[in-house]
Amino acid sequence: MNVTNLQIAIVAHLQWKAKLSDFFYGVEELRLADVPDHIDCEFGKLFYNSIMQEFSDFKEISELEQLHKEVHSDIKHLLHMPAQARKGTRGRQALNAFKRKCDRLVQIMERLKKKVTESTESTSV
Repeated sequence: MNVTNLQIAIVAHLQWKAKLSDFFYGVEELRLADVPDHIDCEFGKLFYNSIMQEFSDFKEISELEQLHKEVHSDIKHLLHMPAQARKGTRGRQALNAFKRKCDRLVQIMERLKKKVTESTESTSV
């Protein structure tokens, strides 16, 4: 397992927080076509091709999978939200909920990265 790939995936999901904020405030244009499926994004490929099998004992693996699916679903939902709704309370609440979910996802990914690093170090000793 390459820790660098996991770090790239973490950064990519953090960037979605910024992209959606920019989208909500009219700074950036996003389309549904810009959002990969949770299986086809870089982390999804890594997750389903190796992480799930290699780290099945990682206690938060199920939560990680579910949160990752939800983050992608939420992005699509937020992109569908009409501009007027995005500017109101409902939009701000939805964006803040997405950011919290994304933060939780990244926290778990960081713990997984630590586990991967420890696993790599123990096998190289």
